[in-house]
Formats: sequence, structure tokens, C-alpha cells
Amino acid sequence: MENFEKLLCSASKKCEGYYDEYCAKNLMNIFMNIYPFTTENIAGYIDNFDLKDKSLLTVGSSGDQVLNAIFKCCRDITVIDINPYTKFYYYLKVAGILNFNLNEFKSFFRYKEYPNVFVDNEKVFSLDLYQKLKDDLRILDYESYIFWDELFSNHKLYKVRWELFSNDEGCNNEIDNSNIYMSSEENFDQLKKKVRGVRPDFINKDIFYYIFDRRFDNIWLSNVGSYHSTLEMSELIDYFLDDKLNENGNMLISYFYRTLIDSEFDTSWPEIYDLEKTFRFFNKYNPSFINFTGIEGLRKKDSKIKDAVLIYKKSDSSPINTR
Repeated sequence: MENFEKLLCSASKKCEGYYDEYCAKNLMNIFMNIYPFTTENIAGYIDNFDLKDKSLLTVGSSGDQVLNAIFKCCRDITVIDINPYTKFYYYLKVAGILNFNLNEFKSFFRYKEYPNVFVDNEKVFSLDLYQKLKDDLRILDYESYIFWDELFSNHKLYKVRWELFSNDEGCNNEIDNSNIYMSSEENFDQLKKKVRGVRPDFINKDIFYYIFDRRFDNIWLSNVGSYHSTLEMSELIDYFLDDKLNENGNMLISYFYRTLIDSEFDTSWPEIYDLEKTFRFFNKYNPSFINFTGIEGLRKKDSKIKDAVLIYKKSDSSPINTR
């Protein structure tokens, strides 16, 4: 990775609570913190995509989009993310999956509300558990090994977790049920068998400015639309549909939190949540607006609280529909 030494130095300084010039110029924006786990209910929408032996382009710094796709037998995965730590964290998780049982995995990676609500996990990034995964991490990706070994060896572990990661970590029920691979020991063991053979391609760029040289069967844009205008999203989607999405391919145009087809728009929300306007812009794509139990619904164990995704199916000529 370009500027790896500078990136490692900046991460180390960040763990000490201050920033150097490189970090200030390149890393100080809202996208530079790692999400420890997904903030989407991936399990709620993943079955709308044919992933087995298909290709996938996805965003997501937690790595959970990739891990859930691998669970569904997707082997050709490209990850584009503006966060330069995305690859390092993904391989740390993979090494954990290969060497831990599910409880050990949670003990190592969970920080908030694990194992008890309102109690931070003092064993996060435990050095004892790290010793179990480090050899595999070194084999999987040497840069990722150097990155984490340097940080874990020279900084307080909770500072690494606090300074490099987003504080947006869900509760136990939310994380377990939004990730298929974490929903049971059996599923975790299934992923263990599949994950070693998959080598995602990581692109550390802004998706709006990167020129792809290949096509994909599936594209997941997550909640990118929450940070851009509807017009900008329309132009991005046009780019992908022009020649980057295969025939019979599927695109997740946007993820919506706590949204139904008739939800009233609040002007303080991202523009894409103005569904009347969004549908006007995206009507030419004939997308489907699909609801499922939302993240907050998982948290509160209330299936009536819904999230949604807007999905384009390239072979689908039907008008916008809902279910």
C-alpha cells in the first residue's frame, strides 16, 4: 500500500492522542475511523442478491459486508473504501475467525456492551488472544500484521480501540442478528471453512473518483447516498450501469435507516431520504424498495421498526415496487 510507513506512523500518533502533518492532511475527516461492526442489518437484505460464485463490489470499513458475502459463497470481491485502515482490519478479523471460537471472537473485537450492558470490555484486543491469531495474520497479509503488531506492542490496547475506531458499536442482539456469520457457532464455523480461500481486492479510493476496469455481478453502495446529493448519486449510478454491472446484475443503490415507503421526510435528514424526490431521480432504473427489520428493531427486539434498501435489478423492467 502506498505510504504504508506514513500511515502506520500516523495511526501510532493517533493512538497517543495527537496527529502529525500527514495525518492532518490525509486522515482528519469523518471517514477515517474504523467501524468495528456493520451499522446495517446485512442479514435483512442479503438474500435479495445472488452471490454464490458471483462477483461483488462493496464499500464498508467494518469488513462485515465482505464476511457475510463470503458466508453466502461469494469468492470474487472488490472493496473500495476511503478509509485506509479497511484492509488491515479485515485481515485482523479473518485471522480471528480462523483461530477463535465465536465467544473468543466477541471477546477480542467487542468493546461496548460486551459482555454486559454499560460495561466496556477490558479484554478488547487481548494480547493473550492476539498471540493465537498473529501467525495466521502474518501469512494472510504481512502489512496488516506489521500494522497491528506495532500498535498492540507499543500502545495501551483500549487506546487503540478508542482512537482508531468509531464509537458507533451496536448492542449484542443488533450485532449478532445483522451478521449471519455471528448469529450462531455453527454459522461462525461455516465461515471459518470458507474465508481462507477468498482474497478480496482492496481499493483505498473515493468511489466517486475511481475508474474501474472491470464489471461486477453485484454492487453494494451501502449508505453512500447519505453523504451526497441525489444528483451526485444519480450520476454515480449511471456510471456503473453504463458498463460496470453485468447482465442480470443487482445494485444496492442505498440503505435507509428506519424508513417506510410512506415515511414523512424531515429536512434535517440526508436528501436521499426524501423518497418522493429520490423516486423521481431513480425511476428510470425501476428499483425495488424493500423493507426488513431495522437495526433499531434488532436492538429493541421490535420487528415493526423497519429499515429499507433500494435495489436495481438489471433484468427487471417493472416499475418501483414495495414489499
